[in-house]
Amino acid sequence: MKDKLLLLLLCLCAVCGQAVSAADVISLDRGWKFHRGYQPVGEVQTVDLPHTWNKGDVMFAGTDYYRGLCCYSRRLPVPASWAGKRVFLRVKAAQTVADVFVDRRFVTQHRGGYTAFVVELTDRLTPGKEARLDIMVSNAQRMDIAPIDGDFNLPGGLYRGVELLVTEDACIRPDYHASSGVFFTQSEVSEQSARLKMEALLSAKATSLDGCEVEFQLWNDGKQVQAATVTDFSPEGRAVAETTVPRPHLWDGVRDPHLYQAVVILRRDGKELDRREEEIGFRYYEADAGKGFFLNGRPYRLHGVCRHQDRAERLTALQPCDHDEDLDLIQEMGANAVRLAHYPHDKYVYSQMDRRGLVAWAEIPFVNVYVDTPAFTENLEQQLTELVLQYYNHPSILMWGLFNEVSPWWQDDPSDMVARLNELAHRLDPGRPTVGASAIDADFNGFTDWIDFNKYFGWYGNNVFEMGEWLDREHAAHPERKLGISEYGAGGCVFQQTDSLKQSEPFGPWHPENWQTYYHIENWRQLKARPYLWSTFVWNMFDFAVSSRREGFDMGRNDKGLVTFDRKIKKDAFYFYKANWNQEDKFVHLAGKRAVKRTQPVTTIQAFSNCGPAELWLNGKSLGKATPDEVNVLEWKDVRLHKGENRLVLKNKYGEDSCTWYYDETL
Repeated sequence: MKDKLLLLLLCLCAVCGQAVSAADVISLDRGWKFHRGYQPVGEVQTVDLPHTWNKGDVMFAGTDYYRGLCCYSRRLPVPASWAGKRVFLRVKAAQTVADVFVDRRFVTQHRGGYTAFVVELTDRLTPGKEARLDIMVSNAQRMDIAPIDGDFNLPGGLYRGVELLVTEDACIRPDYHASSGVFFTQSEVSEQSARLKMEALLSAKATSLDGCEVEFQLWNDGKQVQAATVTDFSPEGRAVAETTVPRPHLWDGVRDPHLYQAVVILRRDGKELDRREEEIGFRYYEADAGKGFFLNGRPYRLHGVCRHQDRAERLTALQPCDHDEDLDLIQEMGANAVRLAHYPHDKYVYSQMDRRGLVAWAEIPFVNVYVDTPAFTENLEQQLTELVLQYYNHPSILMWGLFNEVSPWWQDDPSDMVARLNELAHRLDPGRPTVGASAIDADFNGFTDWIDFNKYFGWYGNNVFEMGEWLDREHAAHPERKLGISEYGAGGCVFQQTDSLKQSEPFGPWHPENWQTYYHIENWRQLKARPYLWSTFVWNMFDFAVSSRREGFDMGRNDKGLVTFDRKIKKDAFYFYKANWNQEDKFVHLAGKRAVKRTQPVTTIQAFSNCGPAELWLNGKSLGKATPDEVNVLEWKDVRLHKGENRLVLKNKYGEDSCTWYYDETL
């Protein structure tokens, strides 16, 4: 019976994608009154969460979006049965500053738009009496909160939801930097054994922790494999136990993302007061400066993508199905890692990456600009602390990202700040390395454990073939550094097509899809040939909104994605990477299918295949077979098109693809 109960709770955990808690969790996502400004001026709307007020901005898709103060209000029933209980408010994220009021009296303020915060409301509420809850949220630009600036939008709102936690007087702390209050630290991991330190932070408000005990359990495939009970707590209420797990089943990336279930139960005199259940995975890994990345002792090159948390129809107010669709597309393409740029994403995403075996690069929004003030320094350290503690137990997270493209040439020198963040990250979590994403040659590139670079050879100037030359120079200059590429990419619009290859206009209106395809083929050819790289990340998996962009087909859009903003169209570059990274889903793909109108009588036809040679037919006549090169590109050169319709069919025994072009030199 005990096993069945645990399995039921674990199923609930899997549905939610979050830790299970014995506290009553009450969603406050429905029925908020919303208006712009502190006082309503005009319409007061009724909205449900997650919500962003920028979704409806007329100018959002073009040049601008509202950045200012808005108000969310609702009635808060407080049942008489809550007498003797404790009540906590959990806001999963509010962009960017949130001020909480109960019955119009100030409770707390949180600064930072990407992490959760928790505040206790017990003393503000009267059991049996309804209260009023107001959350004032502002996404106005600030000089004391990161990010000050960046190549992405900051839609305002309560865009990840709000809930109440109702607990007994003694509980596992939900308000310790909005973490779960339990931490599982692994060390000395191998195929033979793993050390596991288990911690729980306890709190009692009106009583004490006398008579309490904490039981730590570790379950594997429905069977309890470890247990320890702690009755002695530190003065601040910390319960700690350590154990050794023999022959752990390792979390092995996409090959085998095996997870254990860690359960923490708080009891008093045999009665359960609170519990947490989280999924953890044992793994060991390293980046070698000369040989690349290793997971569990084996080479495991990280080829990944970057992802922003917005999409066309909902902006940042995403649902679990949106995250699932994104991860499905990422895995279909064959990526095994995701840089979740440039800030903490929804915890649901990391939970799903745990289960799918995708490696996660988690980072704070220290982007572009640094201002050397005490307030901004404090905010960066706060956001890093919240990132590490809230996401600590996720096995998919293998590194903490500290900065992106900061520069002493832009404003104040960020070197001391990078050093401070690096020290803080290691103090909070000694087990994970730190990483930075740099765009310049600077001393602070050597401060983090690993360093990656954002390089766009062939897009923002330079030549597409310079990537490899630059990497070799950098590797020779700093042979001790664990080196990778955190961003590379090019714009590509599916509505802009041409049958000849011409340089795109990065800051202009012309972003033809075939230049993006060419860019990625030639860049990946160079990246693949350099085994010393521990990682490479494409910028970006999906097109995303940037109000300041004035380029390409859509104003206010960064079109470097491999998939369109609405997730409806996979660009040719998507299939190129799929041919290189996904060896399970056998397919062939014709490139340039959308370039229907042809003005050149003679052309090169290009295709991608992850399943060997393929044959091409033109209007029923075979053009012969082509064999994939080292990056799985097939080509038929000097193909003469017919006047009018040209029907192309590509196939081998695993798959088929086709399209129709129309040739007319006057088009």
